[in-house]
Amino acid sequence: MLAFPNRIDQSSLSGGSWVGTLPLANLKNRLLGKVARSTGLALASTRFDIDLGAARVSRVFQLVRHNLSMGARYRLRGSRVADFSTTVYDSGAAFSDVWPEVYPFGTLEWEDDSWWSRRYAAEEIDGYTPTLTVVMPANVLAQYWRVEIDDASNPAGYAQIGRVFIGPAWQPTINIIYGASVKWVARSEVQEARSGAEYFDRRVPYRESAFTLSHMEQDEAFSQAFELQRRAGIDMEVVWIHDPDDTVHAIRRQYLGRMRELSAIEYPEFNLNSAAFVHKEII
Repeated sequence: MLAFPNRIDQSSLSGGSWVGTLPLANLKNRLLGKVARSTGLALASTRFDIDLGAARVSRVFQLVRHNLSMGARYRLRGSRVADFSTTVYDSGAAFSDVWPEVYPFGTLEWEDDSWWSRRYAAEEIDGYTPTLTVVMPANVLAQYWRVEIDDASNPAGYAQIGRVFIGPAWQPTINIIYGASVKWVARSEVQEARSGAEYFDRRVPYRESAFTLSHMEQDEAFSQAFELQRRAGIDMEVVWIHDPDDTVHAIRRQYLGRMRELSAIEYPEFNLNSAAFVHKEII
């Protein structure tokens, strides 16, 4: 699944209680380090509303580079009326976990701190851009969205978010072909002394996915793949989701990024098209 475009920049944000120098408006800045920070952890402080300006189709929602703790929970609602008296999407009145289970049963040793929860320990998040991704089961037509965060035990004393993504998504009719890959790209610098000793400047790596969509009929190839490349280019945000049904490895194989390069629409077979993609994580 490829989600594009991000509607947040044309939206209006309101609600909650946010630090004056780190306001909600920062969620509309693509620099993930320019964050919005709540003044406290009360539910009334950490919530906010999104007005898309008109009823628009959405399928994927993300909170990117957040500081939400292992026990944090959230609720996401979509509505066509500003007071949310009726909703067209609700993630659940019982708030959902921000950090789901990521270790399949039996993959951890009994002594491991995460054996019971099967969730990350706090130290294991290091290296990932903390991201909450919500993939809705179907397209949702709504103008208003409400985000509620329950994280009263967060040791930081506040909720912090670097970016929001909300927008539609394209899920190809036929899956990516075998040979797709995902990898970490190292950014650390290595300097070698004359003696052979090595010195390292460690930097956070980023993920990169490469995949090919083949066996696309002409209409899908040009109305979706061709147009996605034209509109997104190599600079616009695109969310890559390897498998929308995967909850265990979701944090590892879905992320906000951009197309690192554009490729041709090819004609490998009669009446069928293919296109290759390289997707780079934004950190």
